[in-house]
Amino acid sequence: MEPHRDIATHGPPGPVIVGGGIAGMCAAISLADRGLRPMLLERDGFSFGGRVAARPPTSFDHAGQHYCFSLEHGMHGWWRQYRNFLALLDRHGLSDRLVDAYDQTLMFDDGAAVYRTNVGRETQITPVIEPLHHAQLLRKRNIRRLIGLAEVPRLATLALRVFEAIRFDPCDANHLRHYDQLSVAEFIGGMPRFFQAFLRSLTRSGFFSDPPKVSLWAFLLSLQLYVFLRKDSQCFSFARGPIVEQLFTPLLDKIEAVGGRLERGIEVTRIERRPEGGFWLHWSRSATAESPSGPGELSGRGGRLAASELILAVDVCAAKRLVAASPCLASILSGLEPFSGRPSTNIRLWWTRAPDHRWGESGVFGGKATADNYFWLHRFQGEFAAWHQATGGAVSESHIYAPLALHDLSDDELLDRVERDMARAFPEVAGSVVHRIIVRNPASHINFPVGCATAFPKVETALADLALCGDWIDGGVPVLYMERACQTGIAAANVMLRRHGRRPWPILGPVPPPPHMRALQAALRALEPGLRGLGTTQASKSRAKASGAS
Repeated sequence: MEPHRDIATHGPPGPVIVGGGIAGMCAAISLADRGLRPMLLERDGFSFGGRVAARPPTSFDHAGQHYCFSLEHGMHGWWRQYRNFLALLDRHGLSDRLVDAYDQTLMFDDGAAVYRTNVGRETQITPVIEPLHHAQLLRKRNIRRLIGLAEVPRLATLALRVFEAIRFDPCDANHLRHYDQLSVAEFIGGMPRFFQAFLRSLTRSGFFSDPPKVSLWAFLLSLQLYVFLRKDSQCFSFARGPIVEQLFTPLLDKIEAVGGRLERGIEVTRIERRPEGGFWLHWSRSATAESPSGPGELSGRGGRLAASELILAVDVCAAKRLVAASPCLASILSGLEPFSGRPSTNIRLWWTRAPDHRWGESGVFGGKATADNYFWLHRFQGEFAAWHQATGGAVSESHIYAPLALHDLSDDELLDRVERDMARAFPEVAGSVVHRIIVRNPASHINFPVGCATAFPKVETALADLALCGDWIDGGVPVLYMERACQTGIAAANVMLRRHGRRPWPILGPVPPPPHMRALQAALRALEPGLRGLGTTQASKSRAKASGAS
C-alpha cells in the first residue's frame, strides 16, 4: 500500500469529471493525489456522494426537547473485499472512521409469526472451515422449524447449489456465457423455503430486484466474494457518522487543497466533440442550487464548458439521457438497452424503547415483509447513540428495493408497513415510534439483468481523452457494488494519469480463497464435465428445450 504524500498545490490541470458519486470522487482524489487538478461536477445541489449523498436534516420535539438529526441516501456497509476503497481510506488516514459490524439477523415473516435467527458471527467467528461454516446454521432451532421434515430432501438440492457456486469461475468465459443466461430464480428453485427466502432477500438487497430478473453470473459472484469462499469476507463496517461527513468531506477538502474545483448543482445536458480535441460540456444549474455570486466559468444558470479530458462518472440513467442528446457518445455507449436504474426508499423511525441486544444491529427480511433490510443506527453512530442515552430509545433504518410496485404506494402507506415490519420483528419496541421520515431515492441503482455480463461498457473508450467509471462499468476486475464504482473510478483516473506521464495507482483484486478452498475449486472444476446435467445446468437445458418446442 502506497503511503500518502503531501503534493504541490499548483500542479497541471486535470480532467473534468461529470458525476460526484463514489466513482467520480474516487477518480478525482486519485488524480489529485498525483498532482493534477480535476474539476468535479455534481448534479445534486445539496451534496456530493451519489448513493451515499447527504439529505436535508430532520428535526422534531419530544418530551420538551428539540432534536435534529442528519439524513442521507441510505446506510451502507463497507465489506472487507472492498479492497480498493479501504486502501484509499487508509491512504488518507480515514480508516478509524469505520466501525466493524457485530452481528446480522435474518427475519423470516411467514404472515403468522416472525422467526429471528442470527446468521453473522456464528458463521464468521468459528473454527469450522469453509465451506462448512454455513452448515452449522442447521443447528439453529428456528431454521430447523422452518425447514420441517417435508423439506429435508430439498437439502440435497441446497448442497448441489453450494458446490456449484464454489465451482463457478468469474474469469472463465464459458462460465460467464452460461451463468449470465440464467436467473437467480433457477438457482434457488428446489431449495428449502427458508434458504429461498434468505437468498431472495440477498438478491433484493444486493441487486435491487427479484430473482427472476437478476443474472445468475452476478449473483454467484456476490456469493463468492461475500459468503462462501472466505469467512472473513462476510465481515463489513459502518461509518461512525454520516457517510459524506465522515468519509468524503475530507477527500473533497484535499481535492480543493491541490487546486481542484468542486461544483454542486451542475447538470451536464449535452456533450459535443471539439474539432481540436476534447469536449464541450453544455450545462445548466439545477433548480435547487444557488448561483455563485463571484465570477467563474460556471457562474449563472447555464452555459458551455471546455474540457480537454473527460471522465464520465454518472449513473446509467443519466448516461442514457446524455447519449440521447450527444451524438459523439452514441458509438461508445451503444449497448445500454439491457440496463435500467432501480429506485430505493429509506425509512427512519425514532422509538422510545430499544430492541433486545441479542439481535444483530443489522439484518435482512425474508417472507412477507415490505422492508428488505434494517439497521439499528444507535448501535454504531454517535448522534443516534445520544438519542438512546437521552431517552432509552432507538433509531432504525430500513430500505425498500423490490418489487417496483411498492414504490408507487404513498409515503404514509410505506411508513406504516415498515413500522409494522419492525414491530413484528422486535415486539419489545412496538407502539413507541415518536418520529418517522421517508427518503425516496431516484432510480440510480444499476440493475444486473439476465444477459448483462457482456454488455457492460469498458473504462477505456475509443476516444483517448474519454474514460468511464461507475458500478455499471467493467473495470476488468470481478467486483460488485460500491467497490466496483471505486475500482473503475481509480482505473479511469489511471487512464488520464498515463496521458500526463504520471504513475498510475495499483488496482487491487479480491483476496483469494484459503488454500483448501482453492483446492476444492480446482477439484470441482476438473469434475465439471461429469457434473453437467445437475443443478442449474439442467435447468438451462430444460428451459432451452421448452423454448424450442414452443
